[in-house]
Amino acid sequence: MNKIIIKACLNGGRGREQNPAVPWTPAEVAAEAKRCAEAGAAIVHIHARTPQGGTSYDPEWYAEADRLIRAQTSLMLNHTTARLPNASIDQVLRYLRETPDPVDMVSLNTGNIVFNTPFAQGTRQTIAIPNSYDDIRKTLLVCHERGIVPEPAVLDTGFLTNVATLVQDGLLPSPRYLLVEFSGRFGDGFQIMPGTPRSYFYMTACVHELFPDAIWIAHGIEDSVFTIASLAIATGAHVRVGFEDRATLVDGSLAKSSADFVSWAVTVARAHGREPATPQDARQMLGLPQK
Repeated sequence: MNKIIIKACLNGGRGREQNPAVPWTPAEVAAEAKRCAEAGAAIVHIHARTPQGGTSYDPEWYAEADRLIRAQTSLMLNHTTARLPNASIDQVLRYLRETPDPVDMVSLNTGNIVFNTPFAQGTRQTIAIPNSYDDIRKTLLVCHERGIVPEPAVLDTGFLTNVATLVQDGLLPSPRYLLVEFSGRFGDGFQIMPGTPRSYFYMTACVHELFPDAIWIAHGIEDSVFTIASLAIATGAHVRVGFEDRATLVDGSLAKSSADFVSWAVTVARAHGREPATPQDARQMLGLPQK
């Protein structure tokens, strides 16, 4: 049967002013993960948050969230390497090293990410998330030490070039799968590939040309979430959906849970003759050991 991996992104940097249901605490994230597992997700992607919703790099937050999720589900767990400009790579490496039971996977941004976000009185503020070659190298070494599978994330062809360079340099095995990420649309301030059908087919053709045996999970943000997910489902690829990427459903109403997005993906996948992969299926498809 044609299986589809559905990855739920539970919180990211989403604020509760956009949707009050966004989980921030480990207990809230674990409850949300359980709902997503029941809806058909195989993987959950989580970001540590402070009690006030700020970005956190606390190993104890990740350890507690992982423990609670594993106690209730068999989901694959996926942390992040994203950090704000004022954070050092050592803060990321610390939580990768110090969680007692290593996470299954970590999303590995493979280039610098630049946002020109709305600011006061019609101006924009540039926010750059750093990912130097040396930052990536250090992250990969920790992943190797701890048995964490890096998930190369590509947001444009320059990122894909970096993945090829890392493989060429022997720092990264030829990837079995990649995360292919898109912005919402042209003009939204994100200096990454816009979430259009043309972008999707171009980027995934490049992935297939470089790594013909790899599969990919694709996602958009905001305006492009359902466009990219629909294309991925229809073309035999895999999808990421959830609060990190969008706060509202297709009809514009607030989602009550990331599980609502997972349920949508399951419904569309089944219309294409595809069934959601279990966590065990996903482990086999992505080359991770069974647990």
